[in-house]
Amino acid sequence: MDFDLLLEKKYAPYLILIFIALIVYALIYALGGEFGVGAHNWWNNYSRQTYSWLQGRLDIPYNRPYLEIAFFGDRMYMSFPPFPSIFLIPFVLIFGYNTPDHAIALGLALVSNIYAYKIALHFLKEKKAAMFFTLFLILGTNYLHISLWGSVWYMAQNMAFTLLLISIYYALTDKNQHSVISLLALCASMGCRPFNAIYLPVILYLIAKRENLRFFETFVKKLVIYAIPAIMLGIFYMWLNYVRFGNIFEFGHNFLPEFTIDLQGQFHPSRIARNLRMMLIGLDISYPIRNGFPHVDRTTFAIWLASPIFISFIIYRVIYQKKFIYRIPSDILLTMTQVLVTMHILAFSLHRTLGGRQFGSRYVVDSLPIVFLGLMYMVGRILKENRDTVIISRHMLYNAVPFAFGTLINFHGTIMFFAFYFPIYNH
Repeated sequence: MDFDLLLEKKYAPYLILIFIALIVYALIYALGGEFGVGAHNWWNNYSRQTYSWLQGRLDIPYNRPYLEIAFFGDRMYMSFPPFPSIFLIPFVLIFGYNTPDHAIALGLALVSNIYAYKIALHFLKEKKAAMFFTLFLILGTNYLHISLWGSVWYMAQNMAFTLLLISIYYALTDKNQHSVISLLALCASMGCRPFNAIYLPVILYLIAKRENLRFFETFVKKLVIYAIPAIMLGIFYMWLNYVRFGNIFEFGHNFLPEFTIDLQGQFHPSRIARNLRMMLIGLDISYPIRNGFPHVDRTTFAIWLASPIFISFIIYRVIYQKKFIYRIPSDILLTMTQVLVTMHILAFSLHRTLGGRQFGSRYVVDSLPIVFLGLMYMVGRILKENRDTVIISRHMLYNAVPFAFGTLINFHGTIMFFAFYFPIYNH
């Protein structure tokens, strides 16, 4: 069957995307030591927290130092934002705290494929181009590294990534009632990675643009109605934080031993220069193929190497600036993506570590959905001038090299990473 005719079928693009992604994921499972969908997850903080909730307690009854447990008063708590534990309630009811976390991570990755494609198609209006850029985001960036492991750190990022894509898409559709889903998804994403709150202005701008509301008072009234489910979820976060730690904004990380013994705490301005140097010009990408891993604070390298979509974004930004006259308000969205992603990266640079042992620069994965939004906006505006199939193919060709590089480097690094954490034993 002709490929173009195949794409005319309603669900064909989604099935093709999932099929391609599953091939890559299957190779990672096959080559990544004993890691696999059914492997035991030792870092199952979220299911353990959910298990305690279902037993009627907010703390946990025993200490497992490797789980990053917060000590407050005479009690111990899981120290991570709680939304994944809410999500896992039905799974814990079935499996106890031995939930199939790697399988859940795989499911989130497949949902990310679907919503990335929906966003790309919204702007590009061409299925093959939308599929290409979707795979660029999902397989050709550092998201590939964090998308399959169900450990507490990666589960939170994976879920936040998926939820942010969902939030973006439902802020772009033509249906006003989708604003409820968009805001709720963003709040859920913040309940996985709190810094994602920085992207609230993007979502509000997209919703306001869809509503075509010129009067601030009218928009605020509608927004409050749309935000009711999100507000209720946010109130739960604040209640949970307060009853555990006496502070509505405290999720518990500040009470981890590694931060309580550091006089500078979890965040401090003195770390900015060092962390930015690693995130922007760090070039040591060889460590996963050496024996073992280096010190935890040195396991990060340049974000544009780990996620070359940043390179594409910058190049298109230059092209876009030359091609279009900068006008307000038509390019507010593009300006917001640049400013807020920059602020997000600066916020990461305050942290004591940049994510522990990892491949790439995993913290910055949180910003990739917004980078993708900005890139699709620019490519869509450029293609709107000329929708010739040759021009569309040319734009895919331009991005083929960073896409291939990002896929290969993250594929290789992820395999070596899993081989370290899940070595093959001779039984």
